[in-house]
Amino acid sequence: MDVLSNYFEFASDRDKIHAKYKVNHRECIILRIVTSAHHEGYKLTVSDLIQMKSIASPATSHASLKALIEKKLIENKPCAKDARVKKLVPTEKAIKLYKELGMLLIKKQ
Repeated sequence: MDVLSNYFEFASDRDKIHAKYKVNHRECIILRIVTSAHHEGYKLTVSDLIQMKSIASPATSHASLKALIEKKLIENKPCAKDARVKKLVPTEKAIKLYKELGMLLIKKQ
């Protein structure tokens, strides 16, 4: 199988996983940013995410974040030092989603 075929098969499988978890493109971007930061030991705040204008407008990012919380892929936890600050933490469901995606990469090797 050639490189392009490998990529298109991977992309199709990735899209099926995203559909299984009912996440749209923008939600995927936000979920990846939050989960990646968490994996690296850093917890993003709602404010951090909303200020990332490269993702979308603050209102659109906030709506996507709210949807991810409702889908139980992200939790919004108050900071121990300042309850007004909300930390974004991926749930076990989000980790499971990324493990499924990671298995796609292993499958291709």
